[in-house]
Amino acid sequence: MASVSGVRVFVAAALLASASGCGLLSFDVDQDIPAQTVPGSPLGALLPVSLFAIPMNVDISAETAAHGTGPASSVTLSSISLTVMSPSGATFDFVDSIAIRISAADGSLPEIEIARLQPVPGAASISVPPEGGVDLLPYIKAGATITASASGHMPASDTTFAGKVVVTVHV
Repeated sequence: MASVSGVRVFVAAALLASASGCGLLSFDVDQDIPAQTVPGSPLGALLPVSLFAIPMNVDISAETAAHGTGPASSVTLSSISLTVMSPSGATFDFVDSIAIRISAADGSLPEIEIARLQPVPGAASISVPPEGGVDLLPYIKAGATITASASGHMPASDTTFAGKVVVTVHV
């Protein structure tokens, strides 16, 4: 009986070793959000609806090859972070809510919301939590664009922010 149990342990260990040798099951890829400037208004006018629109430039085939894995089965949003760069001491206190959406450049897929933050904390760095279960792979393959819309009021002076989008590639 001990030899059967030993065989089971050996087979389980061999399966784990072969699975770990095949590559990662998922990995993160990030893309910078370039600096964006929200114009200031001492009168506190309403915030323009669009904060930014950027192409999602992730080459999934190259990323999976670089990680030594098979083809991607899905891609999910891991995080979106934004940080005020200037003026010094400025925060996102002028923003009430932020919604992040993704669309396909060729129009073949419906535009969908992938992240939302409401209320927005009056901090210099914020993270916009992702909506769960949204597969971004078809959008990335179709030439995705990520857009952020916001509500609130314009800051008292020009405010520049930058950020990072992190996606998780699942193989």
